[in-house]
Amino acid sequence: MMEPRVTKRERKLHLSYELPHRIYSAQLYPIPALNGSTIIIYAHDRGLRILWRGGRRPRHAPKASSRVDGRVHDPDITIIDDDEVEEEETNGEQPDDEFGDEEDELDPDCPYPSIIQDADIELGVKVLHLAVPSIPSAIRKSHALSQQGAVVVSCSDYSQRVLSFDLLPPTDTGRRDYVRRIQHQQIRVSVSPSPCTGLAAKIVVYDSSQSEHEPGSTSFLLVAATADYLLFYRFVIFEDLSNVSQDAQTRTVHVPHSARNLTFHPSTTSTSMLLSDASGAVRIYDPFTTEADGDGKPAETMLENTESTVSSSGKWLFAFTTSYTSNSGAITRRKQVLDAAWILNGSAILTLLEDGEWCIYSLNPEAHPNANLADPILRGYLGAASDPTRQPKTTASRLAPMTPNTRQAKAETFFASHPKAAGAAAQGGLAIVTSSMRAGGQENESVILWYNGEIYSIPSLQTFHQRSTTNKSGGSSGLGSLYAPGLTHITDVNLMNESITSIAHFAPPAASSGVGQMNTQRDLLIAGEHRFVVLQTPTPASGAPRSLFQPASTTTATATGAGAEQAVSRDQTMLDAGHLDLGGMDRLLEGMASDAGASRPRRVGFAR
Repeated sequence: MMEPRVTKRERKLHLSYELPHRIYSAQLYPIPALNGSTIIIYAHDRGLRILWRGGRRPRHAPKASSRVDGRVHDPDITIIDDDEVEEEETNGEQPDDEFGDEEDELDPDCPYPSIIQDADIELGVKVLHLAVPSIPSAIRKSHALSQQGAVVVSCSDYSQRVLSFDLLPPTDTGRRDYVRRIQHQQIRVSVSPSPCTGLAAKIVVYDSSQSEHEPGSTSFLLVAATADYLLFYRFVIFEDLSNVSQDAQTRTVHVPHSARNLTFHPSTTSTSMLLSDASGAVRIYDPFTTEADGDGKPAETMLENTESTVSSSGKWLFAFTTSYTSNSGAITRRKQVLDAAWILNGSAILTLLEDGEWCIYSLNPEAHPNANLADPILRGYLGAASDPTRQPKTTASRLAPMTPNTRQAKAETFFASHPKAAGAAAQGGLAIVTSSMRAGGQENESVILWYNGEIYSIPSLQTFHQRSTTNKSGGSSGLGSLYAPGLTHITDVNLMNESITSIAHFAPPAASSGVGQMNTQRDLLIAGEHRFVVLQTPTPASGAPRSLFQPASTTTATATGAGAEQAVSRDQTMLDAGHLDLGGMDRLLEGMASDAGASRPRRVGFAR
């Protein structure tokens, strides 16, 4: 199995996995396997590779899932199938004896989950883009989605493919059949005349008012690919995800400029999407909203007093344009968009530009009544070289004395990635994940921004947005500082001078749910060109030695009730995560002192 190179720095575990492939994208599947494993999928120069991290290891060969035979009526869709592949039908229940009783025991000194299984899906071509569909939380526990998954890929032969797979890991003896089953059940879309530059996928739940869905279907998989035009593929999902190819609908939409990246609206039922193009614009488009729909608007994207262009394929809802470049002597043009994403539950848009500038646009006119929707409500810069208001640091001498401050500066310079060479195209992206960690069950969002090898984190976007846009007088300020509350620079990632290809968030540990997670950075999966790095906060292993500030005796000896026990446990959890305040430290020290006094007799004077 894969073994990482482990280093510790800044209260984080740095797990570096070297790979024999050229990685183009790495993603985490939003639903874990039933054995507790986290599923990592990455695209490489020969196909796909699926990794299962943590969880119970398989004992016996798992049975193959059932597949309903169906034909595709769309001439642009082809199912690659093999009648010689025999598959056994199952009742959908995975026997308990298929996996071990417990997960692997973690090393107390360096606790991290291992890669328990992997499956390499050879497709014979390079997979340049990988899209994991966003799945509504309301249907994640359904029968089909809890056992089967689906991913969409774009290949170097200009084709897009949909691959379905079992979430449970195979055994070593059943891995070959597992891979063959994925290869033979793939859905290959007809080859396009130009390479794909953007890919997105989403599972949409049918609305109760919709009557066009087929009997027995619960939702549909919506796939969008772009180059010089937009391609939409709509696959109906029944009770089995391995049969998502029933009556696939295809739609082609011409765009005014070559599009680059795509992302669907986070709403459960909305089909509107966000795309950026080569003109420096970010556009909102809904492929299934036509003029015959009346005054219906996409869910949670209420844009009033805006003109829209209606076509037979859908509706263009709005467009945001970036600012102009200020390069002296060059032709004036708008800044290119490296990435754009929905934020704040679809009520705002976050963009990252080619010079490191990030902007937040609001789609809610009521929240900012005096602001123009086309102008950003908040903006800032990533990196010192891109911000004209920040002066570069000067080095006094190469032989400066090695003090603790200079040692830390030297270490940050050594581990930080090197800046891009002059003339090289800028690279960057956004990674956003939603969780329900806030008080009252409200959803919170964590954001990762990466630009030319530098990584920045916003653990709580709602808190950051509120603090940055509201001043003392109750108005809004248009300039956000790089070091505003909630925006931090992650410097302890070493990719061996490789460029970042993608970043994804791990789900928070279930044991720490709701305890300091709102403002705590999540564990990250950072993919380079030939390696990926897991940046993880160490979690105490079962049976591990107790912490330095945790007394040897049980905390219940000094607690005076259930409330005190929870307080001590919460303080210890915050200390392990590195986010304990002074008040919590005082409580832990007092408990340790009281336990120490109770464990040994008190001596008076010089009596022995």
